[in-house]
Amino acid sequence: MEKRILLSATLTEKRVALLENNKLAELVVERPDQYRMLGNIYRGRVVSILPGIQSAFIDMGLEKNAFLHASDVDPSLLLDHDDDLIERFTNRHHSKRRSVPRVPIEKVLTEGQEVLVQVIKEPIGTKNAKVTTQISVAGRFLVLVPDAGFIGVSKKTQDPAKRRRLKKLIAQLKPPGIGFIVRTIGLQVSETEFVNEIHVLIERWRTIQENALKGKGPGLIYREQSMATRVVRDMFSDAVTEVLVDEKREYDEILSYLRKVSPELIKRVKPYRDKVPLFDKFDVEKDIERSLRRKVWLKSGGYLLFDRGEALLAIDVNTGRHVGRSSLDETIFKTNLEAVSEIWRQLRLRDIGGLIVVDFIDMRRNDHQRRIEDEMRKRMHNDPTAASQTGLSKFGLIEITRKRVRPELQEMFTDICPACNGLGRVFSPATVTTRIDRWLGRPRKDGAKAFALAVHPSVASYLQQEKGSIVRRLEKEHKVHLDVVESDELDPDEFELEPRKKRGRQRD
Repeated sequence: MEKRILLSATLTEKRVALLENNKLAELVVERPDQYRMLGNIYRGRVVSILPGIQSAFIDMGLEKNAFLHASDVDPSLLLDHDDDLIERFTNRHHSKRRSVPRVPIEKVLTEGQEVLVQVIKEPIGTKNAKVTTQISVAGRFLVLVPDAGFIGVSKKTQDPAKRRRLKKLIAQLKPPGIGFIVRTIGLQVSETEFVNEIHVLIERWRTIQENALKGKGPGLIYREQSMATRVVRDMFSDAVTEVLVDEKREYDEILSYLRKVSPELIKRVKPYRDKVPLFDKFDVEKDIERSLRRKVWLKSGGYLLFDRGEALLAIDVNTGRHVGRSSLDETIFKTNLEAVSEIWRQLRLRDIGGLIVVDFIDMRRNDHQRRIEDEMRKRMHNDPTAASQTGLSKFGLIEITRKRVRPELQEMFTDICPACNGLGRVFSPATVTTRIDRWLGRPRKDGAKAFALAVHPSVASYLQQEKGSIVRRLEKEHKVHLDVVESDELDPDEFELEPRKKRGRQRD
């Protein structure tokens, strides 16, 4: 499978697209006011303990406290712990550190105690961030697990001989008292690359420890690596033929990181200088718009419907305009089969997690049912995010659980519609601003440098906050002049740009 990574950075957001066979498979978006917390390490303070649900709330110096469950507490990594208590519990469990004994949380933590925690799930909706004291530090090939002798290997390889060889190699290279997990991308690398990364990760962990002990009170100790570096670390495999970057700072950062970990990959990273915007060049914008819709059409004429409830996401498969050429059974089977690949593509693209129920069209033939189940399992194993699923029920349903660590794409790009009281969604003012930003960045034949920008009042208020600093940055970035005009006739996700010297309007 041919893969390509596109990294596009503008004034208002950074976006990374992973293309598989020229189709959008994953999208990562980061905005200045919505930075990612996943992987960050904080010095926190216990503000309350709830024995009834074996949980605690941790003040990390942010607006909302974080949630810590007893199963995520590793007593050995607390900043101020009872050594006798820890020894008493851990002596009963000589297995891996990750199999932390379930100590009652009220026996380990006390209110006011300082703890070192790492974010494992970002705030989603009204839910607080979820944290753990089981710290890990991710590299490109390895994950460092402090205070443990555990050595793990990615589950992506089922070869017992290969797993034993890698475990033996890492055991020879690592210092005592520190564990490592070999990532999927590290299954094929050399001993020298492992040695280099072990040194880098150990030095990073020492810095984290030093920072944790320096000050007092809640605060950030370690920020996860930047978006550009994370993309290279987590996505850039041998299957990626090229990485295209349209912003010099991000390009230079990627090259700097690769020189340290994988210099042979530098030649695949290329600056993008075409006048046509990078995402337009590869038709990515259309796929992004499609991923935000409730209805997704299939090539055959069938379609999928995505409906979000409080507890789960329901996906309904329909034949739509697909009437087939032979029997009804074959038409239904082919629609369901085509739906399988699109369902898993949309789950990855929309970054959907939690409980998902897929309602396939009823199939009478057992061989058709088995084929759909097999294809669903195959697609699930190709998903880099942890997931599990059931077989087809007698009602034609398959249940999927998929790990959720950050808000879905729809939550980031849209706000609840005030007009329909939450039944539908519209683009948020921040998203409308990024669309204006992208439109101004496209080549124009008229050469206009001054525009009247008509937007909904909510968008105008967003643009004019901080004394119009957003408008000024847009003007400076694109070398234009903008007069913002409020218009109640426009919907919250619409805008109009009218050149000052010519008639006619550009509408989006």
